[in-house]
Amino acid sequence: MATSAKHLSRKELRQPDQFMIWTQRAFDFIKEKRVLLIVAGGFIIAVLMGVWAWQIYKNRQNEHAAQYFDKAITLYRSNNHKEAIPEFEKVQAYRWSHYAALAHLYEANSRIATNDLDEAKTAAQRFIAATDQNSVYRQIGLVTLGHVEELKTQCKEAIQHYTEAERIAGALKEAATLGKARCFTTIGDDKSAIAAYQQYVKENPTSPINTRLTLQIAALQAKSDPQPAAK
Repeated sequence: MATSAKHLSRKELRQPDQFMIWTQRAFDFIKEKRVLLIVAGGFIIAVLMGVWAWQIYKNRQNEHAAQYFDKAITLYRSNNHKEAIPEFEKVQAYRWSHYAALAHLYEANSRIATNDLDEAKTAAQRFIAATDQNSVYRQIGLVTLGHVEELKTQCKEAIQHYTEAERIAGALKEAATLGKARCFTTIGDDKSAIAAYQQYVKENPTSPINTRLTLQIAALQAKSDPQPAAK
């Protein structure tokens, strides 16, 4: 059976449509806040354009730096350190590239190989400054800096950096311990040297150098605690 159509009363017909109400409110809001919305929209567009431009800039930096870095690494691996150094310096000019920090580290190693220890120290410090706290890269930089200072007989500074590197969990922790022990020996702090060597042997029981280190520990102990002369 067909149903009759619903007839709206005059009162209902006079009531405003909700869609029209909200539409009008939206237009009123836009009209009232027009300037603010234009400024906000322009700001968002400017930010997005800035991010886009920055990414393009960084990508170009990486592309140019990669070319010099490849050449520098080839020279480095061929032990052509004098020729490699200026190529690493070219990489460093692209400071926002992924390769800039690594270029400082490789430059430090090349400077060590050419016995330019002052510049090697500076390069190692720059590499450390570009690394994150407690990262493996920082540990590598600290051990490199400690090694340079050890070569320069700046053993107190080297001990400080070896100790800092030793606190970081990474592949060079053992190298840092040994470097610290060598420097303690150099400055005549035999007890600290013994403790460092003993720490290494304890933490690395299967190390192939433990026999030599055990003999070295014994020699240092004999030196620091000499036996009384026989009567």
